[in-house]
Amino acid sequence: MFCLPEKKAGKFLYAAIYEELKKQIESGAFPAGTKLPSQRTLGTKLGVSVNTVRTAYTQLELEGFVEVRPKSGFYVCNMESLQKIGSQRGNPMLTPLEKQCDQNPEEAKNNFVPANVAIDFAPAAIAKEKFPSTQWYRCLRSCLEDPRALERTPPQGDLGLRQILADYLYTERGVECTPQQVILGAGTDSLLEILSYILPNQWALAMENPVYTKAYRLFSRMGHRVVPIQVDKQGVMTEPLEGLDQLLVYTTPSHQYPLGTSMPVGRRIQLLNWAGRGKFRFIVEDDYDSEFRYDAKPVPSLQSIDQNERVIYLTSFSRSVAPALRLSVMVLPDSILKIYHETYKDFVCRVSTLEQLTLGEFIRRGFFESHLNRMRTYYKNKCKRLLQGLKPLRDTVDLVGELAGQHLTLQVRNGMTEEQLWSSALDVGVRVYPVSPFFMTDFPESSMVLLGFGGLKDEEIDEGTKRLVMAWHK
Repeated sequence: MFCLPEKKAGKFLYAAIYEELKKQIESGAFPAGTKLPSQRTLGTKLGVSVNTVRTAYTQLELEGFVEVRPKSGFYVCNMESLQKIGSQRGNPMLTPLEKQCDQNPEEAKNNFVPANVAIDFAPAAIAKEKFPSTQWYRCLRSCLEDPRALERTPPQGDLGLRQILADYLYTERGVECTPQQVILGAGTDSLLEILSYILPNQWALAMENPVYTKAYRLFSRMGHRVVPIQVDKQGVMTEPLEGLDQLLVYTTPSHQYPLGTSMPVGRRIQLLNWAGRGKFRFIVEDDYDSEFRYDAKPVPSLQSIDQNERVIYLTSFSRSVAPALRLSVMVLPDSILKIYHETYKDFVCRVSTLEQLTLGEFIRRGFFESHLNRMRTYYKNKCKRLLQGLKPLRDTVDLVGELAGQHLTLQVRNGMTEEQLWSSALDVGVRVYPVSPFFMTDFPESSMVLLGFGGLKDEEIDEGTKRLVMAWHK
């Protein structure tokens, strides 16, 4: 007999249903081939909405516990299928909704979103149709004639591109570095893997709470102790860090993810002073979308005002060019660079040489700068359109953080809980993203959601906000 377990702190109803069904399947109570109750039947029995059951079932399908048989329903998979997929995707550290928020937009659309979702406000989505394909192909074609295109690059990446990037980062973000300090990776996750690998296991990582969940998961799996540090309106708090050594602080100061706040210079100085007072204290600055700020000029990077070489700087081209361009940049201070050379010298760069050469040419010819200027205007207009569409809710909806990046964080004060917000949005065919799954501890009793606008057309933003007004208006 399936009964709804008592809701735990920080868990949504669908998570409780998911966990109970998973437990029944793993224990053999629901053997392979068992047909699960229909979504409507189980929803009626448990007194929850069909969307809540659908989300639980979809998560079970994603992880390989159940499969959909057309026009029949959900059936329990056999154990062999379960072990194969579970070993690849199972993650006891994350709640189902954390996994949902952690996916890239295409995975979310194809694998997780219930079938009735018409408009997805995915926070990481970008306008792929705006990719400058003509200019990129022109650079690619010229690089195909370069004899280096078929060769391996050093572990840190092509020296020519590293010089171009060092110049670019200094001009645009004030980052002071030599090409020798620049390391290229196949995405930010790849660079975090390198960083985690080269650091001794006794070093801990302090992370903003809430946090970019992939970074949290990666460092935890690599054996590093993770210390959650609360975030206030000025960013990561420095008081809890006092007395801690052999520590890296991971922060997103230009546009905190997911809250969207920007760290003011006073807090930046406090954080840098904390790092300077200890021998083994460093800061990881993830500058993931600093190019896009719409109400003011981008804030200079934390690394640009660092006087003690304690900042490890990260940035990526996934948001500014395309997610498929798996090329990110890490700038190491000399003390960490020395460790890198001692422990990582026998590895190869994971980014293809041709891709590196093409990006270098794309920047050198001025195409990247032109593309950024166009996209700043494009996303700024999208952001304004989203805010305009939410105007009927202006008495109950507050913007949290800055007008930046490709998503907004909203605090909704209409009496609805966070779960009710996203569930009611699903009821009208719109997907929004709760903030609470990004918390490692101290799950807030919040009513905050993320709305991404980067991947939506104007008419989709208009229709989506119209539906949200209908779902949330009280």
